[in-house]
Amino acid sequence: MTEPRFEHFEAYGWPVTVDLDLGHLWVEHDGTITWDQLQAIKTLAWGSKARAIEVYPADDQIVRNTVARHLWRLGKDDFCPDLLGRRDDDSLRTRHAQSWAEASR
Repeated sequence: MTEPRFEHFEAYGWPVTVDLDLGHLWVEHDGTITWDQLQAIKTLAWGSKARAIEVYPADDQIVRNTVARHLWRLGKDDFCPDLLGRRDDDSLRTRHAQSWAEASR
Protein backbone atom coordinates (compact mmCIF):
# COMPACT_ATOMS: atom_id res chain seq x y z
CA MET A 1 0.00 0.00 0.00
CA THR A 2 1.38 3.41 -0.96
CA GLU A 3 1.58 6.30 1.45
CA PRO A 4 -0.81 9.21 0.85
CA ARG A 5 0.78 12.20 -0.89
CA PHE A 6 0.25 15.62 0.67
CA GLU A 7 1.30 19.12 -0.25
CA HIS A 8 1.56 21.79 2.44
CA PHE A 9 1.75 25.54 1.97
CA GLU A 10 0.66 28.74 3.65
CA ALA A 11 -1.84 31.21 2.22
CA TYR A 12 -3.06 34.40 3.90
CA GLY A 13 -1.22 33.26 7.03
CA TRP A 14 -3.16 29.99 7.28
CA PRO A 15 -1.81 26.46 6.79
CA VAL A 16 -3.20 24.65 3.75
CA THR A 17 -2.97 20.90 3.23
CA VAL A 18 -3.74 19.22 -0.10
CA ASP A 19 -4.29 15.49 -0.39
CA LEU A 20 -2.98 14.98 -3.91
CA ASP A 21 -4.57 11.55 -4.32
CA LEU A 22 -8.09 12.44 -3.10
CA GLY A 23 -8.26 15.93 -4.57
CA HIS A 24 -9.12 17.30 -1.13
CA LEU A 25 -7.75 20.43 0.47
CA TRP A 26 -8.33 21.98 3.85
CA VAL A 27 -7.43 25.33 5.31
CA GLU A 28 -7.11 25.78 9.05
CA HIS A 29 -8.18 29.32 9.91
CA ASP A 30 -9.46 31.61 12.64
CA GLY A 31 -13.04 31.90 11.36
CA THR A 32 -12.46 34.98 9.21
CA ILE A 33 -11.59 33.38 5.86
CA THR A 34 -13.52 34.92 2.95
CA TRP A 35 -14.92 33.35 -0.18
CA ASP A 36 -12.36 35.25 -2.28
CA GLN A 37 -9.50 33.90 -0.17
CA LEU A 38 -10.80 30.34 -0.41
CA GLN A 39 -11.18 30.75 -4.18
CA ALA A 40 -7.59 32.01 -4.43
CA ILE A 41 -6.35 29.06 -2.35
CA LYS A 42 -8.22 26.67 -4.67
CA THR A 43 -6.46 28.32 -7.61
CA LEU A 44 -3.05 28.08 -5.92
CA ALA A 45 -3.57 24.38 -5.26
CA TRP A 46 -5.17 23.25 -8.53
CA GLY A 47 -5.06 26.10 -11.05
CA SER A 48 -7.57 28.59 -12.39
CA LYS A 49 -9.52 26.04 -14.47
CA ALA A 50 -10.20 23.70 -11.53
CA ARG A 51 -13.70 23.42 -10.11
CA ALA A 52 -14.26 22.44 -6.49
CA ILE A 53 -17.08 21.99 -4.05
CA GLU A 54 -17.47 22.48 -0.33
CA VAL A 55 -19.67 19.87 1.35
CA TYR A 56 -22.02 20.60 4.23
CA PRO A 57 -22.75 17.23 5.89
CA ALA A 58 -25.83 16.04 7.72
CA ASP A 59 -25.77 17.22 11.33
CA ASP A 60 -24.97 13.76 12.67
CA GLN A 61 -21.90 13.53 10.40
CA ILE A 62 -20.21 16.77 11.48
CA VAL A 63 -16.67 16.40 12.78
CA ARG A 64 -15.35 19.41 14.68
CA ASN A 65 -11.77 18.70 15.58
CA THR A 66 -10.42 21.98 14.16
CA VAL A 67 -11.68 25.15 12.51
CA ALA A 68 -11.13 24.37 8.86
CA ARG A 69 -12.73 24.73 5.43
CA HIS A 70 -12.60 21.75 3.08
CA LEU A 71 -12.72 21.75 -0.72
CA TRP A 72 -13.03 18.73 -3.00
CA ARG A 73 -11.73 19.06 -6.57
CA LEU A 74 -14.16 18.00 -9.28
CA GLY A 75 -13.10 16.09 -12.36
CA LYS A 76 -13.96 17.44 -15.80
CA ASP A 77 -16.96 15.12 -16.13
CA ASP A 78 -18.27 15.49 -12.55
CA PHE A 79 -21.61 17.22 -12.22
CA CYS A 80 -21.55 20.76 -10.93
CA PRO A 81 -24.36 23.31 -11.29
CA ASP A 82 -23.55 25.94 -13.89
CA LEU A 83 -23.97 29.18 -11.98
CA LEU A 84 -23.75 31.26 -15.16
CA GLY A 85 -26.65 29.47 -16.86
CA ARG A 86 -24.63 28.40 -19.89
CA ARG A 87 -25.96 25.44 -21.81
CA ASP A 88 -22.72 23.91 -23.01
CA ASP A 89 -23.03 20.59 -21.18
CA ASP A 90 -23.45 18.10 -24.01
CA SER A 91 -23.59 14.99 -21.87
CA LEU A 92 -25.91 12.03 -22.09
CA ARG A 93 -27.19 12.88 -18.61
CA THR A 94 -28.16 16.40 -19.66
CA ARG A 95 -29.75 15.33 -22.96
CA HIS A 96 -31.71 12.60 -21.17
CA ALA A 97 -33.00 15.01 -18.50
CA GLN A 98 -33.98 17.59 -21.13
CA SER A 99 -35.83 14.99 -23.20
CA TRP A 100 -37.81 13.75 -20.22
CA ALA A 101 -38.60 17.31 -19.13
CA GLU A 102 -39.93 18.14 -22.60
CA ALA A 103 -41.91 14.89 -22.80
CA SER A 104 -43.50 15.58 -19.41
CA ARG A 105 -45.03 18.89 -20.48
